[in-house]
Amino acid sequence: MYKQIIILFLLSTVSISCSLNDRIERREDRLVGRWVFDRAFYKGNNAIFRDNVFDEFAGDIIEFYPNFEASYDDSSERFLYFGEWEVFAQRDRAGDDDTEFFLDMYFYDNRGFESFSYIGEVKALNRNRLRLVTYDRRGEYTFRLLKID
Repeated sequence: MYKQIIILFLLSTVSISCSLNDRIERREDRLVGRWVFDRAFYKGNNAIFRDNVFDEFAGDIIEFYPNFEASYDDSSERFLYFGEWEVFAQRDRAGDDDTEFFLDMYFYDNRGFESFSYIGEVKALNRNRLRLVTYDRRGEYTFRLLKID
């Protein structure tokens, strides 16, 4: 009897973990391609309202490659940064499927030093739109990107 319960528990644990990995892979597959910034907002810590900062990102393009490398074409600086990206998930332990997906991106200058990074939460992702909230020491950015491929 105890053996059957233990086996059932182990099988359910394995099936749940595999499904989470599958969900991460689907998000990774959706990210691959070129994305242009469509909207950008910034809200400082303890701020009531958010500021529209789209002008800082207008024309910028992020391209995610299948090998987890990325490029960031900064149109205002006229510079192409190369970097890497990763998607990972955190599941709520309460039993509900409140899984949060996170996207980390690191971009480097031409000498190989980290120039900037985006560490944030994927709020929505489909084949054409990405809504991402990233954080810095002073507040948070909310981005909406559109796929252009």
